Amino acid sequence: MNAEEIHQLALWSAAAAAGLAALGEWLHARRVARIGALAFGPRGKPRAWTRIVPPLRVTALAAAAWALVTLIAYNGLVRDRNRGNITTRHLMVLLDVSPSMLLTDAGEGGAETRNARASAVLKSVLDRVPGDNVRFSAAGFYTEARMMVRECRDRELILHLAGGTPFHITYKPGKTDILNSVNQAGDFMKEWPRKSATLLLLSDGGSMASTGLKPLPSAVGDVIVAGVGDSSRGTFIDGHLSRQDSASLSQLARRLGGRYYDTNLRHVPTDALRRLNTEDPGAAKWRTDRRLAALIALASSAATLCLLPLLLEILGSPWRPRAAAIPALKPRTVP
Repeated sequence: MNAEEIHQLALWSAAAAAGLAALGEWLHARRVARIGALAFGPRGKPRAWTRIVPPLRVTALAAAAWALVTLIAYNGLVRDRNRGNITTRHLMVLLDVSPSMLLTDAGEGGAETRNARASAVLKSVLDRVPGDNVRFSAAGFYTEARMMVRECRDRELILHLAGGTPFHITYKPGKTDILNSVNQAGDFMKEWPRKSATLLLLSDGGSMASTGLKPLPSAVGDVIVAGVGDSSRGTFIDGHLSRQDSASLSQLARRLGGRYYDTNLRHVPTDALRRLNTEDPGAAKWRTDRRLAALIALASSAATLCLLPLLLEILGSPWRPRAAAIPALKPRTVP
């Protein structure tokens, strides 16, 4: 359960508590109305200020429920952090596994396959993402995108997927569909916390339509498009000349609000990986502020629920029942 789901659960708990408290106040008001004269004297009514007690009590119970659920969830996150299981970042690797990635024209002197160069670029990225607070996911795409690994901590497993295995033989033959694959990758990431994911797309490019690209989910904070293969010299495959289409990859990066890097000879810059190596200060501050708000809400609601009965007893009604005077009995004398 992520932070947003916990927040929604806390709100639903508060709403349920408020509903039950409102029902209880309504039943209590009906009973008090029947015995008003007995409880409050001849006037049959309490003091005017007591009218705020029912909504105040309902609000306090709802705030207490919200605060308790929020704090319980926060304590669970603290225990996970102490065990090293807390996840604050996601790296989603979208790897091109089309047949053109097996062509040999990449790297220094064009002696590597494009897939091997993509593996080297991916290894460079993984080596610069330290710590245990990042989970890795990987999907391959050709005519469609398929999830291969979802949320693991094993860097070697992710790197193994770019080792040259001909995954394209498991796909329906056709043209590489980058736009539809990016849309499917967005569906894979939509459940993650906001701005927690970095999308790394490794491909040699290809033709793309001007329409059909959906907005990425709010979970995506950064998009890195890494091109592999020689962009100036092409290689024939399946009756056409294939080379790194830097123009289409650069355009895709702009449409996604990310950055494009030609990684055929160089690696992804370290500055582009900053979000993976540091926790978002805004998200950390938001969690801290919510915890503080929950503590304040719990303390104030508990104080309200404890003080209301005392105030009602002392200041709720101007009438005080008095015991009737009993006449003193005269001692009887025995004749």
